[in-house]
Amino acid sequence: MHGLPIARQHVPKRKGQFFKHAYPYFLIAPTFLILTAILVYPWLVSLHWSFQSFNPILDIQPRFVGFRNYVKIFEDPLFWRSTINSAYLIVPSLVLEFLLGLGIAVLLNRRLIFERFIRTAILVPMMMAPALAGLMWRLFVHPDFGLFNYFLTIVGLPKLLWTASPTLAIPTIILVEVWQNTPFVVLILLAGLQAIPLEQFEAARVDGATAWQMFRYITLPWLTPLIAIALLFRTIFIIRTFDTIMLLFSSIGGVGNSALVFGNYLYFQTYKIWDLGLSSAISYVILLVTGILTIAYTVYLYRELKF
Repeated sequence: MHGLPIARQHVPKRKGQFFKHAYPYFLIAPTFLILTAILVYPWLVSLHWSFQSFNPILDIQPRFVGFRNYVKIFEDPLFWRSTINSAYLIVPSLVLEFLLGLGIAVLLNRRLIFERFIRTAILVPMMMAPALAGLMWRLFVHPDFGLFNYFLTIVGLPKLLWTASPTLAIPTIILVEVWQNTPFVVLILLAGLQAIPLEQFEAARVDGATAWQMFRYITLPWLTPLIAIALLFRTIFIIRTFDTIMLLFSSIGGVGNSALVFGNYLYFQTYKIWDLGLSSAISYVILLVTGILTIAYTVYLYRELKF
């Protein structure tokens, strides 16, 4: 007669479990360290420089000035000019890109002839480098031999000083920004439209809902988080606008600094004045503005997703 088998007590292998959980972190550690060295270290150095006064052409070594650089920024009329121009560029660009992007996405969500060709053609401007777009549009809006003024003269209208007029400088940049970056908004919203369950539209039709009511109460609520994400990214990218303006106007800020925005103002202080301390402080002011806008978008998006 055999006795009942005694259950063996398995002692957990703590070392093996530790290695199992820590192994993924060992794999990403080199990448994390490299990114830290590439990103975090320059940020810390730039933050340190923002409290220094140093011009490599005039000064032998940097001098600590505390918050003097930040005070100089807010006392500089060019900074406020760039702030106004940046706001003037951001708001209309976002509105137009959202409206056009939403409209085009709704159209592309339907079955069209040559649907794939149309989608590819719409995305071409987004794939183009900003420098190339700036050079191309410079030929279009040139005051003397530009393509736009040529067509205006054909129909009997006067020529416009697209890049040579202070009043048309920002609208010209908006035109280029909307043309090149609306496809980005289209791409995000089109993905959202294709993710909406068709059952909701079918149920709404059974209840007698109109096309506008379905768009207002089904499509827009579904797209609201994606709209916030698209506008967040576009806001960040517009704040960083630089190369398009430089190539479009062949100058830092256009006629009378009418096209001077944050990116060009930072370039001017860095590579024309060579005030490295002040330029570092400017970069952190721009980062602060971007951070505030990002937090506002994030809070709004969180509320939409929660409720």
